[in-house]
Amino acid sequence: MPLQFAFTERNGSVSEHLLFEGREYHIGRSESADIVIPHPQVSRSHIVLRANKQADNDHVWQLNDMSSTGCFSAGMQVKHLTLIKPQVLQLGPVPCEFTPIDLNNVVKLDSHREWRKHQLKQYQTQLQRCNGSTALINLARECLLQSLGCERASLILFDKTNDYQLGVGYESWMQGEEFTGSRTIINQCMQTNAVRAIGNIVCDESLNKQQSVINHGIQAAICVPVCLNETPVGVLYADSTKGRRYFTQTDIEFATSLANMISMRLLFHTIEHKLSLIS
Repeated sequence: MPLQFAFTERNGSVSEHLLFEGREYHIGRSESADIVIPHPQVSRSHIVLRANKQADNDHVWQLNDMSSTGCFSAGMQVKHLTLIKPQVLQLGPVPCEFTPIDLNNVVKLDSHREWRKHQLKQYQTQLQRCNGSTALINLARECLLQSLGCERASLILFDKTNDYQLGVGYESWMQGEEFTGSRTIINQCMQTNAVRAIGNIVCDESLNKQQSVINHGIQAAICVPVCLNETPVGVLYADSTKGRRYFTQTDIEFATSLANMISMRLLFHTIEHKLSLIS
């Protein structure tokens, strides 16, 4: 039986890995590890996972702790553990999820990834047909709502002083002082020019005390920079106020690819505008 291993990356997304029987896997901070968790309190080789064959010809996954900072289950340190059901363990301070899955669910995971690739190709064709900013904004919003399961989404562009633009296609929740998204997450994304994806904001100590999060009841949010000549000029933003969302690496790759396509589209419009001024 394969094992799915997942942990939260620094950008807030969930990194998923599918492990199969027939070999052992080293997980830790070392770059030579099979799965790298780049946290200073994770040992270079923190745990070893291997599937041992049982009498009924099935395989059961065994975890062995090799670390100096420990492996913990419900606050209790464990050195050896048999993984026969979904379980959350902490490798040092990093929570990780271990889920044995049957082969049918492996097929579903692969089908989901292929579906995302097909979606992206469809959106790419639609983006190429967008003739104006209104169509571009509406398509970006549709992509995020349908693909990531968020409740609110849009493409947000900024002027030179980082004031929110009030362009066409924006909804009431985005208007000026009435903006009810997370300015903190958007500003972090713009300043670092990197993705921010928080699936459970209540558990994020850097965000759960922010006024924009508390006042507007934001439970989860994802923010991807949109760049022009490698400089962020806006973000693709989506959030949820009704519950947490599970943003995976597949979600991040999808949203990032979408942002890159929009960036290319913005660059095309900029070049086209400059050429019209010359002519």
